[in-house]
Amino acid sequence: MLLMGILAVLASLPPWVGEPVRIALMYGFDPLCHQIAERSPHVHGVQLAVCHRCYGILIGLAIGPIAALIMRGRGQRYASLLIVASLVPLALDWGLGIVGIWANTAESRLITGAIFGMAAGILVARAMAWYRPSAPL
Repeated sequence: MLLMGILAVLASLPPWVGEPVRIALMYGFDPLCHQIAERSPHVHGVQLAVCHRCYGILIGLAIGPIAALIMRGRGQRYASLLIVASLVPLALDWGLGIVGIWANTAESRLITGAIFGMAAGILVARAMAWYRPSAPL
């Protein structure tokens, strides 16, 4: 679960590291994200390694295991529906933007990505706990 947090930190590093490390980080995240500059967060004019939606997913993945600990088994029956339900806001934000009904924004992409990422993080934490019966989630 620590890996999920590390990924979010690594995606956040480009504004605070030198050019060689920045290039390596951008290259490393390239297979995961389109990295379109207009759709990516910037800090002090430097683009992060992922777009707004992917950044939300990474943040959600890091928060999801914490939420799983807080929930501790509640809603276990509905865990499989969680990921499907989390895709609805993401799909609406994207799909309604494509057809011109909704103009998605950096904030909407970040939030819908975080919702999906958190659901995925909860499911990953539960799957990991399943292999360790002493840690009920």
